[in-house]
This record gives sequence, C-alpha cells and structure tokens, in this order.
Amino acid sequence: MFLYILQDGRRVHVIEKDLTEPDRIVGELLQPGGYLKLIELGLEDCVSEIDAQRVLGYAIFKDGKSTKLSYPLENFLSDVAGRSFHNGRFIQKMRDKA
Repeated sequence: MFLYILQDGRRVHVIEKDLTEPDRIVGELLQPGGYLKLIELGLEDCVSEIDAQRVLGYAIFKDGKSTKLSYPLENFLSDVAGRSFHNGRFIQKMRDKA
C-alpha cells in the first residue's frame, strides 16, 4: 500500500505490506533524547493514549547487588523522560499522524 505524504514540499512514498497493528510480543524503550526529537518534530502525542510509561532511568542487578542509574533530566521540562510502550500501538499512532 502506498501513502503519499507532503513534507516540506516534497512527496514521500511510504510502502507498507500491511497496515494492521503489529501483534508481536515486543516492547519499546524510547530514550529521553528520542522523546525530545518527537517534541521537536511535533509528534510527542504519538506516545499518548497507548499506555506508555515514563522511564526515569535504569536499575542494574548483579551478584545480589543492585544500583540505580537515573537519566540526567534536571535541565529539561518536567515531561521529558524515557517512554516504554507496546511497539505496535506506537506504530499505529505514527501511521495515523502520517
């Protein structure tokens, strides 16, 4: 299937074999930098209403010990964080935007 999208005066052809929501057991972790890029492109709403969870860092476990690593987010708006979500829902939101 072909979708024609006008972007900056150019025609973009998107070819998709199937436009149904991908139904695979896969999650997605969007790093804070990726979320900032979505904001820059005006696409931040693509992670809304898809049960996306804010991610503020990592926890690492090894040999019975653990530590937490937080993203350095002090210099950003309060909404900036990583996002974890079901890949298929995100794909559908991006397709809807297109």
